[in-house]
Amino acid sequence: MRWIPTLGLLCLSALLPCAVAQAQDTLRVQGSNTLGARLVPALAEAWLRTQGFERIERGVPAENELHLEAVRGTERRRVELAAHGSSTGFVALREGRADVAMSSRPVSADELARSAALGPLDAPAQEAVVALDGVAVVVHPANPLRRLSLQQVQAVFSGELRDWRELGAPAGPIALHARDAQSGTFETFRQLVLGERALRGDARRYENGQALAAAVASDRHAIGFVGVSAIGEARALALSEAGHALEPTAASIAVEDYALSRRLFLYTPQTATAAARDFIEFALSPAGQRVVEASGFVAQEIRPYPVHALEAAPPEYLALTGDAQRLSLNFRFGAGSRMLDSKLVRDAERLAQFLRQPERRGQPLLLIGFADASEASPYLALTLSNDRVDLVARLLERHGIAAQRSRGLGGAMPVADNATAQGRQRNRRVEVWLGGASEVRVAPNHAASARLVHGEAAPR
Repeated sequence: MRWIPTLGLLCLSALLPCAVAQAQDTLRVQGSNTLGARLVPALAEAWLRTQGFERIERGVPAENELHLEAVRGTERRRVELAAHGSSTGFVALREGRADVAMSSRPVSADELARSAALGPLDAPAQEAVVALDGVAVVVHPANPLRRLSLQQVQAVFSGELRDWRELGAPAGPIALHARDAQSGTFETFRQLVLGERALRGDARRYENGQALAAAVASDRHAIGFVGVSAIGEARALALSEAGHALEPTAASIAVEDYALSRRLFLYTPQTATAAARDFIEFALSPAGQRVVEASGFVAQEIRPYPVHALEAAPPEYLALTGDAQRLSLNFRFGAGSRMLDSKLVRDAERLAQFLRQPERRGQPLLLIGFADASEASPYLALTLSNDRVDLVARLLERHGIAAQRSRGLGGAMPVADNATAQGRQRNRRVEVWLGGASEVRVAPNHAASARLVHGEAAPR
């Protein structure tokens, strides 16, 4: 590993006494390889440059590790990254070896309990969604398959199906490629696909997603799973869960309707360092989100896009949306529906800024709310979905934005399987639309909205 000159040599070259140089400031980041392979290094370099650091050099002390050394006048800053899996980030944060933990999955209940001394890691002040991503199921480019259901994917990776002819492709043994057990990508896949089943024992395991995708792209019998940013020369399949099959596109991931969409997180302790707080603020800023997009992930910048209505959509939904454009975010809720999740504050701010743009003025804002089918009776599910719409409307009012139209549709149009906790959470949502001709509106229930704002459950 070759470094920029040491502090002593730097002082000599400048013909200044070493005492002039300030103490080195270090930011330590550990965890997910999905984040650490490309995104966080790019964010770190961009962040350093916004701070006025011009001389930035990289060192690679070990595989999946990176050090950045930056100089600004007599000041030096160092960023140390280790990307060995999401779970390793939480351990390093707990043991005081990291200032920021990278994770491609939410912090688990067990990790929350073990890290209680760090404060509530899942609180908005400590949990930041830095980007959106999807886990793609990938095959060789020449594979004739175009789509699979999640049930078929589960059967393949658990070993129930072992030959391609069982899936309608030319016969041949299915060769499995999977991320390693420390990976947040594997944990996401395990939770959303495998469930209680175990991964087939002879699957080839990888610490690095790019290496996995390259191996799949070179073997006609191979199938694997990687983060969308790591697909490379392999080809992603469209996946179906509760509805029609969706490919992992920027649009389907942005609204989290793609079956294996996921959020990428940065976590800090309650007593985060100034450098850690500043780095995360940059990552969430418009400049940081441009780096997210340039790195192959889905940024949280709000954009409209046309949507072709689903044949199974109820007439009321079709009448509401009309010629409207779907905006690239959903507001998500916990069971029963207490508060929204940790993306709430940022998403509300982003939406308000988007709607203040001159070209958006006068365009009606439409909010459509949903419950998951298991939450209540159909009537109460309708009430609950309306309560959720009212909560989002009140939050936007705080930013000076009024929703001209809103409607709750209860448990209609699930985008995920209600049999799983993750699926139910994706179905509990408020969609955001812009434009359209319908004038349907439900009067806000401000009492219910106030209960939700304060974290209370809606009536059941």
